[in-house]
Amino acid sequence: MEDIKKKRVRKPSYGLFRLIDRTSFSQVFTLWIVIIIIFSLIYFFLASLPGNSLNVGGEIVQYNTEGFINSLYFSFITATSLGYGDVIPMGISKFLSGFEVILGLIIYGVLISKIVGVKQEVLLEEVYEISYEEVIDRLRSGLYLFRSDINRMLEKVETDTIKHREIEDLWILFSGLDTTLTNIKNLIVPKQSEKYYHKRIDVFRLELFLNSVQLSMSKIAYLVRTLKSHKLNWRNELLITSIEDDVKVVNEIITFQSKKSNEKRVLDKLSELQKTVDTIEDELKEKKKNHRKKKKKESKKRK
Repeated sequence: MEDIKKKRVRKPSYGLFRLIDRTSFSQVFTLWIVIIIIFSLIYFFLASLPGNSLNVGGEIVQYNTEGFINSLYFSFITATSLGYGDVIPMGISKFLSGFEVILGLIIYGVLISKIVGVKQEVLLEEVYEISYEEVIDRLRSGLYLFRSDINRMLEKVETDTIKHREIEDLWILFSGLDTTLTNIKNLIVPKQSEKYYHKRIDVFRLELFLNSVQLSMSKIAYLVRTLKSHKLNWRNELLITSIEDDVKVVNEIITFQSKKSNEKRVLDKLSELQKTVDTIEDELKEKKKNHRKKKKKESKKRK
């Protein structure tokens, strides 16, 4: 029961903080001015209620132009918490002035945080941009190294110099690709909990990623076909699982970007990548069918 109760506990909502964060400095400042004017109007109209208006120099604020100016003046010094003491609130105005002080301090704090936050955001954006570029370069380098390793394996297969053990250890090459593709997916496809903080990748970088992924998936398709044409027994559960996982990750990227992107160049690359992925899937399905047939034949022979 205790575990169930724990699961039902709602996570704290940060809607107010996000709203404040999204609000610009000019919007907060405008709100501050509007609040000052609204309260000044309230103080001014309270002049018609005896004992609830403002007292300026021992005289009650009158319902005229000078009275409005005094009300506006009092509202301003109250919102800014200056409080010179030359204007004294009475009755309901006392409670209103106290409430205005609280609102003024809150908005004043938000304004200060916005001013300080501007410089911090610029510095953080620069730091994030540098690390972002490093991540992109590292991931593209990872794909390039994978293709280089596959090229070496293809050369050995085509020259019939590849050893049986090297074929069995092919899955090791794909273990690095699994991590690289997953990181690329996380960079392109944000998780539900990261959508607010996720930096959207620009079209140029997206094209570079899609091009690198396309080249890598093409190498996989070519490797499978080459192994098949040389009649090598390359089937390995670890290798098959790794390739299937890579195909799954790439399909997730294609599905997400097909819905989000309107760029023709991106959509063309996605279409090309989808064809390559479909080719790999067909090769894997055919290999599985042949493996099952082989198992059935072996079982019949044993009987």
